[in-house]
Amino acid sequence: MKRLLLPMLLCFALASCKWDNEQDLYSEETGNGTNCDGSTTITYSASIQPIISARCLSCHSASAASNLGGGVKLDTYQNVKVRADNGSLLGTIKHKSGYPQMPQSGSKLSSCQISLIEKWISEGTLNN
Repeated sequence: MKRLLLPMLLCFALASCKWDNEQDLYSEETGNGTNCDGSTTITYSASIQPIISARCLSCHSASAASNLGGGVKLDTYQNVKVRADNGSLLGTIKHKSGYPQMPQSGSKLSSCQISLIEKWISEGTLNN
């Protein structure tokens, strides 16, 4: 048993190592290729809509079952803008007091994704 333990530990240690470069280690991505290092231009179509599609539309779309999403639809720019402008979009994704925590069926959005949405809102919720 002891003879197998050392080779197994060595294999595990080597398999867990990853050859990363500094950019991969220290830059956060949204999952759609948009970096959160501040150098990316935030657009609805390239930055925000992919996050909404991936993390929200399973419950918050016209095609979702009627009992899902509490009647909140985020499947169009205009619907997202309404929630962004009234503060409920940020309140829910940042898990602020008084707002339901979203997404309910998964983990909280990454700090990068939240930051992109927050920046998009602060820049005027443009449909670009």
